Amino acid sequence: MTDAPSDADRLHAALEAVRGLVPYLRSVIGQVELAPPARGVPEDGVYVHCDALIGDPDFLRALIVHSGQQIGTDDPVVAASLFVQSYAYRILTLAIACATTYGVVPDSSARSLAIALKSGRVSDVAYLEPRVRVVAIPGVPVSTSLVGEAGSAALFASVYESALDGHLVPLVESVRQGIRVGERLLWGNVAASMAVGFRTMEGCLGEWVQTLGAYFVEHAPGRLQGLGSYIAIEAGGRRGWFWERTNCCLYDRLPGRRRCADCSRTETEIRRAAYVASLEGS
Repeated sequence: MTDAPSDADRLHAALEAVRGLVPYLRSVIGQVELAPPARGVPEDGVYVHCDALIGDPDFLRALIVHSGQQIGTDDPVVAASLFVQSYAYRILTLAIACATTYGVVPDSSARSLAIALKSGRVSDVAYLEPRVRVVAIPGVPVSTSLVGEAGSAALFASVYESALDGHLVPLVESVRQGIRVGERLLWGNVAASMAVGFRTMEGCLGEWVQTLGAYFVEHAPGRLQGLGSYIAIEAGGRRGWFWERTNCCLYDRLPGRRRCADCSRTETEIRRAAYVASLEGS
């Protein structure tokens, strides 16, 4: 009789599958050397325990201000906005990627993760406690398992319980204790990060992932309602799936003054014409 794979084995297999599809989603499993907050802002590549970071608003503010200087801003509001956006994208996209490629959702709570920065952005994630929740039906293709009502609901519940309620909710609260930044702005960044996470995997795995993204939008709690929507556009014989947010992340306040493709401050007609051009030029 073959023993069932451990959580660590499942997570390792899932992250290997993710790495093969999206190499920049870097992650490790197990204990790593952690930087003590009392020693100041860590150097690039040094891990910080997420629970300790969120539990110390002063240290979190210092890290955000430092990250802002690295990306070209001395404005703590801009720095906070873009820090939360890169942080949320890594946490959420890894969870979504593991689920859509391997059918498991890793424990993404703050107590179980550590992060490391590079050039002012969250770039690496360490799963200190490799626990997973299986959301796909054994022996059934992941796409078949998750697209159904039960599978979508299981994925939604798992991601929200650990990644949102157990991590990003306290992160947003802690950021706002140290920096006077709008709550709605930060949640707009979280919503966009989650949406782009699904778009990332839709580009790797196919249109079936769109059903999961739509489910998350439809069932989102109040703090994530009204912050954006998906739109499908066909042009040049191709079909694109885009996220349009309702507030600005402030990226255009960095040197270069460039706006994101989905920026709410760009007129709808101009934004969608750019989507069409991107499809026709692909």
